Amino acid sequence: SVRRKKSISIEEKVDIISAVESGEKKADIAAKYGIKKNSLSSIMKNKEKVLEAFETFDPRRKRLRGALYADVEEALVRWCRGARAGPGSLSGPALRLKANDLAQRLGHGDFRCSNGWLDRFKARYGLVFRAQPVEAAAAAAVDDAPTRWYQNVLPCYLNDYQPKNVFHVQETGLLYQMLPHNTFAFKGETCSVGKLSKERITVVVGTNMDGSEKLPLLVIGKSKSPHSFKDVKSLPVDYEANDKAWMTSEVFEQWIHKLDGRFQAQQRRVVILVDPLPTHTEVKNLKSVKLVFFPPDSSPCIAMKQGVITSLKVKYRYSLIKRFVDCVEGNKDFMLTLLDAIEMLHLCWREVTPETIVKSSNGAGFKLETETNSKDKEVESDFDLIAHAQAAGVEFPEGLSFEEYAALDDDLVTYEVPTNNGMMCARESVSDKAAIFFSDEDEDEGDRFQGAEQPLPSKNEALSALDTLRKFLRSQDTDDSLHDSLADLENFI
Repeated sequence: SVRRKKSISIEEKVDIISAVESGEKKADIAAKYGIKKNSLSSIMKNKEKVLEAFETFDPRRKRLRGALYADVEEALVRWCRGARAGPGSLSGPALRLKANDLAQRLGHGDFRCSNGWLDRFKARYGLVFRAQPVEAAAAAAVDDAPTRWYQNVLPCYLNDYQPKNVFHVQETGLLYQMLPHNTFAFKGETCSVGKLSKERITVVVGTNMDGSEKLPLLVIGKSKSPHSFKDVKSLPVDYEANDKAWMTSEVFEQWIHKLDGRFQAQQRRVVILVDPLPTHTEVKNLKSVKLVFFPPDSSPCIAMKQGVITSLKVKYRYSLIKRFVDCVEGNKDFMLTLLDAIEMLHLCWREVTPETIVKSSNGAGFKLETETNSKDKEVESDFDLIAHAQAAGVEFPEGLSFEEYAALDDDLVTYEVPTNNGMMCARESVSDKAAIFFSDEDEDEGDRFQGAEQPLPSKNEALSALDTLRKFLRSQDTDDSLHDSLADLENFI
């Protein structure tokens, strides 16, 4: 009789790939799984497709049948993962509503989410809607998925790319004008969206795993043409804007395509790891970038966020207080525009060290070593800065440490959150350590901080300022690189 070809699951195929890459003999692996050597070779040849299938479909599936509306399915499964990572649970009606909405956005006017289509979608991706009494069992099943992903899928990507070509992208909200005397400590409260949104931005950071490269910051504000941007033709960061200063799927896709062009020009192939948020969607037609999504409820995401983003925010808050104190001591009005904040962020981002990045990568389970020997020059003593600020008249709330002050806006939501009815909403929340509230008298603080319009300097004024800088450098013990930078600036002017 003709021997039937053995059908193995996606999960088993991933295990086979891991076994081959760990050095096991192919003959032994083929015997263990009861497959022929040419079947094993076919699995290795289609490694990328197998890994993508493991991330996308139910790992127990054995066949991968294509869908008529594949782009709708991909967008919907990404939305589902974001919803699972957030509060609440998914339901059939919410899924149907969202599928119809996504189809319309993707240009499929004839699409209707029927019961049959929804059933096939759920079967293809292993989605099961359980009643509340068995929620614990459902949570256990979901919790097992990240473990399998980190054990089986991630090592395959790390084997294919050097650490310098493995990037992680993450985002955070920032109340960029928030000084200590604007803060009050409350537990379990909720941020007032109206008062906080005026002064908030979203900052997106990206680093490679060995700390040798930081991507330009992406800053998302509320206005496409802020008053402080008048006559400004270049920025040290990438800048986008929408009504809520949030990351959106459109902004994400445009930014990833821009990064793809950057790496294509460098003739590099890179993998970019991103958190599984609703607005982080699949991006088509990438040439040099492989986009990989962390599984929901990923503790390594949190570990990396606490390292790199915390370092950036601590440095930014330090610079903000120092700027305020300098104004107080110089008897000047304190002004901080969005442009000022962006330039401060850029300088602080330059100061985040490779050691900080590698440390956060290692804390997330990526065991890397760095050859750099420089110490991580974090900000000067927090206590000295607080004492200096208090002496200058800055009110620092009692019991609020500098680290807590720097992290007060960590829980600002940076994207739209899916709800059970399929609609999207904002959810502003704060940590248990401290919440942020602005009193009524601060309602117009954002406008006041903008200050009067500053005229652009002329070319002669710029050259005069450059000459002042050159005189200052001559009085300092410094290397030639700064003098070379001034010469480059002078040639540019």
